[in-house]
Amino acid sequence: MEKKTGMFVMGDCRVMVTIDNGKWHLSISKQRSLPTYNELKTARYKYIPNEVYMAQIFPPVEEFVNVHPFCLHLFEI
Repeated sequence: MEKKTGMFVMGDCRVMVTIDNGKWHLSISKQRSLPTYNELKTARYKYIPNEVYMAQIFPPVEEFVNVHPFCLHLFEI
């Protein structure tokens, strides 16, 4: 089954899936706390094709952006 881009609700998480510059990007957030490891993992396998490798990326501090305090990102590597 081909996964699709868009905005999704998964329990009390909000998930946004996009393809940026040809690579998958998943953002997952909650209103009052960070998503748990299991929520992040569930979203990855629910919304991103299985054959894609995903990772959290920590850029140099001067390039780090934090717009939402309770949001995590996965990027295709």
